[in-house]
Amino acid sequence: MFHIAELETAVRKNLPVVVLVGVDNAWGLEVGCWRKQVAMDSPETEAHWGKGVRFDTIAKGFGAEGVYVNNENDIAPAVEAAIASGKVTVIHVPIDPVANAMDAPNYEEFKSWYTDFKPGYGADAADVAY
Repeated sequence: MFHIAELETAVRKNLPVVVLVGVDNAWGLEVGCWRKQVAMDSPETEAHWGKGVRFDTIAKGFGAEGVYVNNENDIAPAVEAAIASGKVTVIHVPIDPVANAMDAPNYEEFKSWYTDFKPGYGADAADVAY
């Protein structure tokens, strides 16, 4: 994760940093854990933020370049252009919130952090498709 203070430092020092942010408007892994613990149709209100959050716009506010990409075919060209510019660039890419929360690869370590909530959940839980 690229912290906002690091963004400001990169801009101030004119570093050629490119940050690609996959945005699902939620804390994706937290949503997956919450649904497993509570219910698949739970609203997880504490794990979501407004759809108006735009990391490309936030980056511009710090003096960086900001790019919004909503087509997967435009991601590589946006990254290539950002690298070629030599400027600090944040690329905001909306991603599917359900896939991000429920189809998480390499979930083993993360789920081991949540062993106290209910039997069968956490490190000893069977691997199941949510």
